Amino acid sequence: SGINAEYGKQWYQRRVRGFVDMFANILSACCTLLLFWCLSAEPLRFKDGKFKIAQFTDLHYGEDEFTPWGPIQDKNSDHVMHSVLTAETPNFILFTGDTLTGNNIDSNATAYWKYVLTPCLQHNTPWAHVFGNHDDLSQRKGDRVTLMKYDQTFNLSYSVMGPKDLFGVSNYFLPIYGEHSDKVEAVIYALDSGGGNIEEQVTSAQINWLVMSYDINLKEYGPVPSILTFHIPPQNSRNSSTRWNAPAI
Repeated sequence: SGINAEYGKQWYQRRVRGFVDMFANILSACCTLLLFWCLSAEPLRFKDGKFKIAQFTDLHYGEDEFTPWGPIQDKNSDHVMHSVLTAETPNFILFTGDTLTGNNIDSNATAYWKYVLTPCLQHNTPWAHVFGNHDDLSQRKGDRVTLMKYDQTFNLSYSVMGPKDLFGVSNYFLPIYGEHSDKVEAVIYALDSGGGNIEEQVTSAQINWLVMSYDINLKEYGPVPSILTFHIPPQNSRNSSTRWNAPAI
């Protein structure tokens, strides 16, 4: 009977922990949506039946800033961004990590951040950021929280500071509404895959939050097209690349 009582106690504790974790995930998902509504002046919307996204990743602004090569590469990236935004006229821009090479930046990292955003501002195109493994390595205003808070000072930014109880910072989702309605027609999900000043990982808590957020959105909006973005590829991508005789990531 003592064994049964102890087993019952452990079962009860597991159940309580499960309900607490589930409630915390639901609360985090709802808080993320509330933050999005509060921080963004206008919701993202389809236009003419389309929502075109331009993705920029691994721009590595600030790399080798004290050599002739580094600033030249930044100028080349400027040209590419302007060319893409001019030719494609996207509705939205996703920066999916390593926007900066923070470990090469001795000056204020937020100054580089603003420089990167210049093409977006000039084209009046909104954006959101997901952090990579090099963004937060500058010792001067270069940590994840500081960069995210700075990014959010721009009216065109839709970046969201994710739930505080989750690993990383850029964990959030963005609903995209119909052109002339309040119906959500697509969702962008983002995960912080770490790296830099934090460990490279996606935790089980992040996955639980993602699944819970998706389930909540599914009940609220129905099955709509969705994408998930993060910086560091998962391990199984190595298998897919070697399968086609391509270099492993």
